[in-house]
Amino acid sequence: MEIEAKFALPDEETFQRLRAADHLAGFALSTGRVKEVRDTYLDTAGRLILAAGYACRRRELGDQVIMTLKGLGGAEGGVHRREELEVMLPADQPPAEWPASPVRDRVLQLVGETSLLPLFELLQTRSVRLVSGGGHRGGERQVAEWSLDEVHVFAGGLEQAYFELEVELAPEGTEDDLAAIVACLQDEWGLAPEPQSKFERALEFAAVPLPQGGLLAPQERAVCQQIATRDDMYGRRARALLALDEGVTQVEAGERAAMSDRRVRHWLAAFRRRRLDIFPARVLAVAPRAPTPSGTDAAQPEVLPELELQPEAEELPQPLTLETLFDRYAVDRTHARIVADHALALFDHLLPFHSLPPERRSLLETAALVHNVGVETDPDRHHVVGRDILLAHPPAGLDECERQMVALTTFLHRKRITRKRLANLAESAFAELPEPAQAETLALAALIRMADGLDYSQTGTGTSRLGQVRQREGIVEMEVLGPYAAVDAEQAQAKSDLWRLLFDIDVRFEPALAAEPGGTASSQSSSLPSPGVVEQPFELVVSELPDRPGLEADDSMAEAARKTFLFHFQRMLYHEPGTRLGADIEELHDMRVATRRMRAAIPVFGDYLDMGAMRPFVKGLRRTGRVLGAVRDLDVFWEKTRRYLDTLLPEQQSGLDPLRAVWEAECEEARERMLVYLDGDRYARFVERFGEFLQTPGAGALPVVLEGGEPLPHRLRHVVPAAVYQRLAAVWAYDEWVTGPDVPLARLHQLRIAAKGLRYTLEFFQEVLGPEAKSLIKEIKGLQDHLGDLQDAVVASNLLRDFLTWGTWGHRDVEGKYVSLPTVPIVAPGVAAYLTARQVELQRLLDTFPDAWAQIQSLDFRHWVAGALAAL
Repeated sequence: MEIEAKFALPDEETFQRLRAADHLAGFALSTGRVKEVRDTYLDTAGRLILAAGYACRRRELGDQVIMTLKGLGGAEGGVHRREELEVMLPADQPPAEWPASPVRDRVLQLVGETSLLPLFELLQTRSVRLVSGGGHRGGERQVAEWSLDEVHVFAGGLEQAYFELEVELAPEGTEDDLAAIVACLQDEWGLAPEPQSKFERALEFAAVPLPQGGLLAPQERAVCQQIATRDDMYGRRARALLALDEGVTQVEAGERAAMSDRRVRHWLAAFRRRRLDIFPARVLAVAPRAPTPSGTDAAQPEVLPELELQPEAEELPQPLTLETLFDRYAVDRTHARIVADHALALFDHLLPFHSLPPERRSLLETAALVHNVGVETDPDRHHVVGRDILLAHPPAGLDECERQMVALTTFLHRKRITRKRLANLAESAFAELPEPAQAETLALAALIRMADGLDYSQTGTGTSRLGQVRQREGIVEMEVLGPYAAVDAEQAQAKSDLWRLLFDIDVRFEPALAAEPGGTASSQSSSLPSPGVVEQPFELVVSELPDRPGLEADDSMAEAARKTFLFHFQRMLYHEPGTRLGADIEELHDMRVATRRMRAAIPVFGDYLDMGAMRPFVKGLRRTGRVLGAVRDLDVFWEKTRRYLDTLLPEQQSGLDPLRAVWEAECEEARERMLVYLDGDRYARFVERFGEFLQTPGAGALPVVLEGGEPLPHRLRHVVPAAVYQRLAAVWAYDEWVTGPDVPLARLHQLRIAAKGLRYTLEFFQEVLGPEAKSLIKEIKGLQDHLGDLQDAVVASNLLRDFLTWGTWGHRDVEGKYVSLPTVPIVAPGVAAYLTARQVELQRLLDTFPDAWAQIQSLDFRHWVAGALAAL
């Protein structure tokens, strides 16, 4: 599937301005490379490919030919989602001689033995650039590929020229990334989305005769006529296709089918890709088949083998039990159960207002249990991933409508619901539900959102719970009890946004910090401190740091994890005073390293720990690392800048004074944010709870014997060799991806992350490994440092370009908005010279990378691995 945004450019001036840009929506643009692309579009004389909703493109690539089959339509505004199939040919060949591939099969289905003829040619001069993850770490993730095109269309002796911009989503990018880029191009650059593909624009210019006949083949029409008698979403879908088959507009087709024209466009694009497979097999099974008419004109779409209506198994919903869903998608059972209990309590307390029928109570429980089913798969887009999981594998025992409702409640479990987002649901699959089910789905989602907020702390044994419920003047007040009531009540209040949009009565969550009635706290949570109230302060006095964690080969992985975390936790606390003082930047560095070591230990030991119990500590480490990292990155930047200054003559050093001024301002803000966090309750609670956890032997350990009595490997001497080789394989896997020319910087950064994981794993277990481990760590550190210097050069170059363009550190103002280009050009030749020096350094590091990589591939390195592990 190809997903890209397309924009028409009004003139050459805009084209040139875009060529000069080096940032977009917080993402960095790489240096452009220009290439000439000549495309020839092909079809049969009867336009059989076009009739089926595809375009066939021939493109030369050196001595070879790429044949591409692209779906048409699928555009929403300027974002195009199209099926794309490709095959590489040694030379021009008829489709029957193409290599076995999906594109060959599809084209032969469409055209049979009919010859392909040229329709028109497109010649493009393309400036191609990589769009990398934005912010301070611009090179971390390749988000998209940017193509700035000067297009010439040649047809029938005529020529048309225009400018266009395409931004194609990369495998590492998300649709949220693309949405941010689209918004920037529309709002800041004033560009108009281009809903047509280059092929569709060329069709209009060349006045290519379109195929005669309707959208549907005769057999398809008969099937749709039968399905159209249904009074459900599938009937509406079939009625829309039948209307389009008659030649009416998409708006009129939507009116006939009682759906929006946007949904009509969606299903038209889906039909062109999948034909009748847009309907479930059970719906198609009851629709009669009309015989294929003989003597069909060559211009008519043929009845294809793919219309045998046997969609692949994975495209059909496959219900699973809740236990299977939990196991397959690593659902946090404790959190799921607590949220379900909160949701049921809210259902009962708020029944007079939401008016859901009693039978929806069990559906609410099911939906609450699976509300976070997508979190482990994709934390950033878990609401979308969760919806897709539940559509493919709905909980067993639900009917079709209930499956849709549960999936949509999960989709509505996003960070914030606004009135605009609520209105947009009318243009989504949500609109295909019957109106009563739509209202019920929203009400269920509103209850689950608040219930999830009530367990924001996710402490398991110390969970918050509802106390007294009072109603007054259009407000329902709910008392929240428990040691973390303040945190959970605040989050439940924030997640009551959907409820407030749906119902006239407001819900207020108020923490009850005092003792519960009767003068005692709940036995469930009496041993845990309340936020901001520390009865017995946790103290971990660290006057002298130990040299090593104290691991032994017979330790369990869970116990080794506790020792490792405690070892680095002590270091984090030891360097905290110096970090606050700020006199020695190495103190901050050492504190940050300690947090990073603990975060790196999580994937190493995670399979042997109760990650539900660990979840609050993982969040605390992530937050702490983030605020420390922001300051440390600034320190590293100026530390390397100072080395550059030392190479200049005294009279040249003032050339970086303007840069130093904005760096100091940014550094001051980052340090202020860091100190506010370190002084806050959140950090204090994290330190206290994690410290207590780490001083409890056996804390967080999972069972080491299965229910049937089979033992699980869990001791270091059993597990460490596999753990080391697993991470070593993750590094070696990059060999074929980083040894060729023009290796993307983002890929090298990924290699650095993999190398870091291997190094940390070896360091964690160095005590129980052979002496060869020391040599291994040294070699890996050399590769990691090389890649780290390269990444620092990338980030520094981006920051220096920001300064030379905007005169600022980055290009956002204090409200996070993008600042416009300055009216007066930034004149800073000293900074420009420094940018050149960092670019030269970047090229040197790229040129010498093969030498650093060769060390990891050497025979000595492999012998050291074997020797280090032989000690176990």
